[in-house]
Amino acid sequence: MQTLIAALGAAALVSTSALAQSQNETAQAIFDQFAQDYPSLNVTVMVEGEIAFEAEGGMMRSARDGVTTDYNVYSTAKLLTGLAYARLEAHHGLDLDQSVRAIDPSLPAAYEDVTLRQLLSHTAGVRGYTGEDDWIAFSDRRCALPSDALGHFIHDPLIAEPGAAHAYTTYGFVLLSHLLVELTSADSFDAAMSAALGEVYTAQSDSDSADKATAYYDAGEGLAPLPLSAECKFGGGGLIASSREMAQMGAALADGSVLSAEDIHAAFTPIQTSAGEAVSYVYGMEAGFEPSIGLHYAAHSGGSPGGRSFLMVYVEPQVVVATTANADGANHYPLALALADLYAGYSQ
Repeated sequence: MQTLIAALGAAALVSTSALAQSQNETAQAIFDQFAQDYPSLNVTVMVEGEIAFEAEGGMMRSARDGVTTDYNVYSTAKLLTGLAYARLEAHHGLDLDQSVRAIDPSLPAAYEDVTLRQLLSHTAGVRGYTGEDDWIAFSDRRCALPSDALGHFIHDPLIAEPGAAHAYTTYGFVLLSHLLVELTSADSFDAAMSAALGEVYTAQSDSDSADKATAYYDAGEGLAPLPLSAECKFGGGGLIASSREMAQMGAALADGSVLSAEDIHAAFTPIQTSAGEAVSYVYGMEAGFEPSIGLHYAAHSGGSPGGRSFLMVYVEPQVVVATTANADGANHYPLALALADLYAGYSQ
């Protein structure tokens, strides 16, 4: 009998190994289709907290452009910031519906009715970029703390009544970055994120001196290096991380470290604006529930001249996909979705 059991166990191991090999071969083929369009592209897939697949590619790779090299993740930082607030609410009782002026009374009076939850869902009425000149002007700023960045937008009128409409804004997440520093009494944004997330937080704030992959942009006659710092964007788009670090942070959402299984469904339910619009952007991420397969999912993309990233989290099967690249290009959603479905066992 023991011989039979041992034989069955060995057969199961062979079957599991063969499946993993087949998945990885398919994943590599999918990845290779995308990698040829980037100077450097990396991907990390985690299943139940373990790395299942990693790949590196690109047409201009250097020896340092690997899955553990830091890249600008741009707006994917909003998802990571959302995780910090979600954990503070779930584990420390933070009231996301309080006025932001209760946290920082020095904010303009127009923010009296603005709440943390509205900022996290882009429904607070904070303006976004008004155009390329505004984007460049903000990118040219240098900031040690999120409070240093507020002067660029904080005194501008709100573009809508708080809670009335959904309008995507990086500036709203710069304000959230400042408020996180205030809430945690930290001396830096990274320290505030660590205070909220503990060991889950493995990214870091961008700066002129940051050790990260060289960024490239399309100069019209080919790719050219692009010195670019997003250091005033903090949790709105100013973090750097590797694909492996991003996947590990996403895995904390999937494994219950940030929100319990009981909290996930409520947290991923769309919110309603005062005008009746359903907004699926909650906790700094696109989140939802697919009832046909019982799947809660969260995702966010980030991109700018010089980089592109994506983080996809499937909660129930605990499948996480993170991508990083050092040039902008087509949204990484098709790549991340294909890999997430592959390792979750969903057919396209």
